[in-house]
Amino acid sequence: MCAVFPGTEAVLMEEGFTAPSEAPADGPLEHLVRRIRTGEVEAFADLMTCTQARVLALAWRILGDRHLAEDAAQETYLRIFRSLHTFRMGERFEAWMVRIAVNVCHDLARKRGPLPVPMEALTILEGDAAHMGAEESILLDQRRALIRRALASLPQAERSALVLRDLEGHSTEAVARILGVRPATIRSQAASARAKVQVFCARLLKPTDGGRP
Repeated sequence: MCAVFPGTEAVLMEEGFTAPSEAPADGPLEHLVRRIRTGEVEAFADLMTCTQARVLALAWRILGDRHLAEDAAQETYLRIFRSLHTFRMGERFEAWMVRIAVNVCHDLARKRGPLPVPMEALTILEGDAAHMGAEESILLDQRRALIRRALASLPQAERSALVLRDLEGHSTEAVARILGVRPATIRSQAASARAKVQVFCARLLKPTDGGRP
């Protein structure tokens, strides 16, 4: 992932969830899907338990609002349950799930219209800052809040491309399939998003007379 500004990579990855590793096409999630499709409907609860943190994190990063993210997660699982019979075994379920979640987020964003930067989206996810001094911890919190503001300022398409590729760790080709565009478009959108985040952060991180942002 290209650095947006010094230290940003670490801040982004510390915000809640690191980029997922590529899971085999016949992993635990696919096993749960098989159980559900053979009539073990109760296995759907296990599927939700295994994936709900990931879906919520993705929705929050795209929508910038915790309550909207919760609505998106609920709708995502409704769509998954209704269309699970269309999932082709042998493919990665996680990629299929992410595609549904992104579509749900885009549908919600269109219905609600442009969203202001909500204060809740600027709150800092708690992390382990025990090893930091008080000043370092405060600066890290400020930078995390700034990243959230920068992400919320992006157009929907660019934010989705940046979240899926740079934060969620999907390949350019996978993101293109999820969003239904060409890989070149994803590369362009991600590059534009990174540049805008960099400008946004640089503008607000200009040193004051005291030498601190």
